[in-house]
Amino acid sequence: MAARRSRPRSRRSKAYREFVSEAEEILERMRSDLSDLADQRAADGDVDPELVNSLFRSAHSLKGLAGMFGLDGLSELAHHLEDILDGMRLGRVAMDSPAAGLVDEATALFASELGRLDDPKTPPEGSEEVAELIGRIDGAVREPAAQDDDLAGLDLDPALLRALTEYEEHRLRENMRRGRFIVLVEATFEILAFDEGLAELSEAVRESGEVLSTLPSPGAAPESQIRFGLLAASDLDADALRARIEFPHADVRPVWSPGATAPADRPGEPVATESAAAVAAPTAHEPTELESLKSISDTVRVDIRKLDELMNLVGELVIQRAAVASIARRLLDDPATTRAGMELDKTHKLLDRKIQELQAGVLEVRMVPLRQVFEKLSRVVRRLRRDLDKEVRLELRGADTELDKLIVEELVDPLMHIVRNAFDHAIEGAEERRAAGKPEEGTIRIEASQRGNHVLIEVADDGRGIDEEAVRVRAVQRGVLAEGETLSRRELLDLVFAPGFSTRDAVTETSGRGVGMDVVKNNLTALGGVVDLDSREGRGTTVTLTLPITLAIIQALVVGASDQRYAIPLNSVLETLLIDTSDIQRSEGREILNLRGEPLLLRRLDREFGLAESGQRKPHVVVIGLGDMRLGLVVDRLEGQQDTVIKPVQGPVQDVRGIAGATEMGDLGAVLVLDMAALVEDAYRRREAA
Repeated sequence: MAARRSRPRSRRSKAYREFVSEAEEILERMRSDLSDLADQRAADGDVDPELVNSLFRSAHSLKGLAGMFGLDGLSELAHHLEDILDGMRLGRVAMDSPAAGLVDEATALFASELGRLDDPKTPPEGSEEVAELIGRIDGAVREPAAQDDDLAGLDLDPALLRALTEYEEHRLRENMRRGRFIVLVEATFEILAFDEGLAELSEAVRESGEVLSTLPSPGAAPESQIRFGLLAASDLDADALRARIEFPHADVRPVWSPGATAPADRPGEPVATESAAAVAAPTAHEPTELESLKSISDTVRVDIRKLDELMNLVGELVIQRAAVASIARRLLDDPATTRAGMELDKTHKLLDRKIQELQAGVLEVRMVPLRQVFEKLSRVVRRLRRDLDKEVRLELRGADTELDKLIVEELVDPLMHIVRNAFDHAIEGAEERRAAGKPEEGTIRIEASQRGNHVLIEVADDGRGIDEEAVRVRAVQRGVLAEGETLSRRELLDLVFAPGFSTRDAVTETSGRGVGMDVVKNNLTALGGVVDLDSREGRGTTVTLTLPITLAIIQALVVGASDQRYAIPLNSVLETLLIDTSDIQRSEGREILNLRGEPLLLRRLDREFGLAESGQRKPHVVVIGLGDMRLGLVVDRLEGQQDTVIKPVQGPVQDVRGIAGATEMGDLGAVLVLDMAALVEDAYRRREAA
């Protein structure tokens, strides 16, 4: 009787969304393992077998998940991917064979098909691309089998040799082929302490080699004891390994030495079918099908939109907390209600502490490390090495630096633009680097670090740098810059961020440094961040991104200019000053303040938004810091600090540059929140008449 075909579950159901999330997580792990596998093969060709085992387990999990949801095409693709990886782990498929080369392609296609599942027109049987790739996999793995050699020369009991699984036998052959010593480590354990003793011995052996198999040792043992042996491979001979492990009563006996003839491995043998592979006894490291479908993590995946809703609720509580504080102050000020005011004030303080704890907890849940972005960039670099035929080393630092999940997601595209442009435009070819006295291998360094309430991400390369004269010429040609107009070096480099600006005459698929840099700037500005560019011709370019840690609930400094109030995000404020107007100086048409020996550029908030100037003789200066840029914002009043939740502004105000949104502040009503990144950037670009 034919098996009944399962029906695909609704693609809008909660279970279906969880399947997509689980599959994406597995694919992300597979991409990371494939990246490590490629690096190991490129380094010395010695591949960690556990990497291949991990990839095999991931493919097996994908097959089971897709089958559970009736996605026959994806399940079949995962099954064939599993076949290749099973062949690689058992030595039937060589690491450099055409079949192994299809693993990357199969993983990428699975991810692509996964992204199309929301389209109701996508059939569960999969696309034509899936069927075509499955056919190529079948053709690649069905090659003539090489002649198998006996494991000659092994000083090992034939009964023990017959007890090896197919995978263990492959690992034995592989280590012999690489010229490692094969030894049998035997020890006697008390039955009551057997598990701990065997685990301790295995760990000691793994520090100096690979444990190939764990086998019972023949021979008599006392009634309360049991004897076991570890078949192991090591670069150390038996005597050196015995001295290294320092395990009492352990006997290390040589089984095979590199001087003997190594057996040939078996690349090219057809991969076993699932039914045949199921007959083989699993090793200690192979999970059962049930185990492979269970999550080993106790993490609960939560839709980011639910976290947004939760954060909005916390934000409303923050606003109501301020209202309770205002009522408590009014009751305290009235002698008739002082007692009630004291009780309410006590309750408010308790509420305040709990809301702060709740706020911190929700923010912590939203924080994710930049490691996931860095891993994606590693894959991009690996592909670009192959596509552009350039040797470039990627250095990653600060991967554990954390940012809000939403910011991390929006950060992927800008970073990818920068890295791709560095590869294509900045890093020279091998001959040009040799002529310039540089090593043939270029370097791209990405470093993240936390600076107060901001995160700085630097992307630096050691390429040719930006030709400032070429930028000037192209800017004049495009009408961005007038002939003979003078710009500072910083302003000249900022022209690179103009839409569509590029010093290249031809646009490649990867694109030049100028192409797409406006996207980088626009995305960073939308996140409340800034991007800074520095370059030295012939030495390299550094792009610095400065981002707030979170865009959720923030503390704000309420300031007054003329008859208006504004909120300044406190994470941008370095300090506040009370000055006299006589302290303000002018230089090249700009107002500056001598701040402890350093010139501080000033901007008046009332002039920024066309308000009536108060003419106050002793204004306040709010010192703003974003990355390496500093700005003094001149305001009339400082009205205190308050937690704020930024909301988008509807209507014509939403298009005003310098306004990030609005926030509700209890008795103060709605207050506009300043976009400090835009104000600081405009201040550095704008040139006023003296």
